[in-house]
Amino acid sequence: MTRKLTPPKLPKSSKAAFKEINRIIKLGWIDIPDEKSFRGSGAPGRLLEHLLGVAENNHDSPDLMDWELKYHGGGTLITLFHKDPEPRGVMRYLVHEHGWEDDKGRISFRHTLGGESQRGFYVVNEADRIIVRNKIKDTVVPYWSHNTLLNAAGAKLRRLILVDGSLQRSPKRVRYEKATAYWDFNLKGFCEALAKGVVHIDFDARTKEGPGSALRNHGTKFRVRADELPLLYEHSKKITIGLG
Repeated sequence: MTRKLTPPKLPKSSKAAFKEINRIIKLGWIDIPDEKSFRGSGAPGRLLEHLLGVAENNHDSPDLMDWELKYHGGGTLITLFHKDPEPRGVMRYLVHEHGWEDDKGRISFRHTLGGESQRGFYVVNEADRIIVRNKIKDTVVPYWSHNTLLNAAGAKLRRLILVDGSLQRSPKRVRYEKATAYWDFNLKGFCEALAKGVVHIDFDARTKEGPGSALRNHGTKFRVRADELPLLYEHSKKITIGLG
């Protein structure tokens, strides 16, 4: 049976948040409203936030109390956070040096890197930073200091709740099936996972028109498979297993 819900007030404690997630999981299939806020691939995650009373925002801070909340369905990678590399202007360089022309004449560099790629890119974990080098071309290298990554991950991912579910297209509805809490993010393990290709770096930038035009940068993402997520945390605990 499909159910529609009125969102509650935001839970005031971790215990209350876990209890509310439990309740939502036990409801089964839930209609996704035919509204602008709930369209696109992010609809299940946005609806989950709505049902928990989380206000929509793009802040680099946790969603639910001091927990970051993420929905996962299917085999897609989970986006942990966005952080463009240094030095300044390196994304423009990558687009023009390593990009390719798309069907609209724009120069595009959309490239997911897990360890080493067919385009010659590979990740190196140095003493104080993560560097992306290229075996084919000796070029300017994008990098992130360990402190930069610590600040980006620590602000948003210190404690994480991952909710797994299933999506139905017609009628459009979602079923939240299980949830796991992770805490004590491991920066050392994260940097090692980057070098091993467990954590992927996803570049996504292109020119707005043809060569030489302004750059449109969708942000560099750090992403991981759901089953690899425990490698990035010291502790984890299943909140509940619902309908499965």
